[in-house]
Amino acid sequence: MDKLGKLLTGRVALGVLSVATVFAIYIWVTNQPDNNPALLPPISDIVKSFWVNLESGSLLTALGASLFRISMGFIIGTTLALILGCLVGWYKVIEYLFDPLIEAVRPIPPLAYIPIIIIWFGIEEFSRVLIITIACFMVCVVNVIAGMKNVPQVYVDAASTMGANRFQVFRTVAVPAATPFIITGYRIALAAAWTTLVASELLAAQNGLGFLLQEGRRYFLTDQVMMIIIIIGTCAFIMDRIFRMIQARLMQWSEARE
Repeated sequence: MDKLGKLLTGRVALGVLSVATVFAIYIWVTNQPDNNPALLPPISDIVKSFWVNLESGSLLTALGASLFRISMGFIIGTTLALILGCLVGWYKVIEYLFDPLIEAVRPIPPLAYIPIIIIWFGIEEFSRVLIITIACFMVCVVNVIAGMKNVPQVYVDAASTMGANRFQVFRTVAVPAATPFIITGYRIALAAAWTTLVASELLAAQNGLGFLLQEGRRYFLTDQVMMIIIIIGTCAFIMDRIFRMIQARLMQWSEARE
């Protein structure tokens, strides 16, 4: 336990050190005499922009709208990926049926669907959530399928020897054994959701972090743009850490280390 505590303490210390180093370099660069604050705003301007947007309520409104879109797209996309990925990875008939479709559309970037989604569904909220859903599904389903196909055969044979049928092996052995791949797929899907968010909010959105980014670009508010970038990175980092804690809790039986 002491060894684990020391390891965690050292990990946190190194993480803080890396972040502090980046901030120190940024502060040093922005304090140079030839720095243009309009292009590279100092930390004080970024903090001021944060408080201005926070006090006006625009930041909380934008953050709430973006988190709603992220949550809806992520939940729908990963749920579909979990169901279809488990079935495709375990049952050959379903694999033969859906694998060509998945492999055909998987290389297509989610942003490539924006024009057709606008034509079919317009520029309402549904379209923005749908783009995030597609992004989450495409990256997650591959991991789920890989997890199901990498279930150790010895687990399957042991369960079958004890009288379990195919579905019981699927439910009690295969899915739990594929959990590391599934959680990894969820984490990748979360990153995909955030990277797709800004593009989805370009569809005539009147709120959201992407909207504030566009507003900052339009009016040359570089401090606001930097502030939103930091907020997006912070939110994505916190959500990823939550998934990592869930993964560690579910995988206590495993000796694998990240």
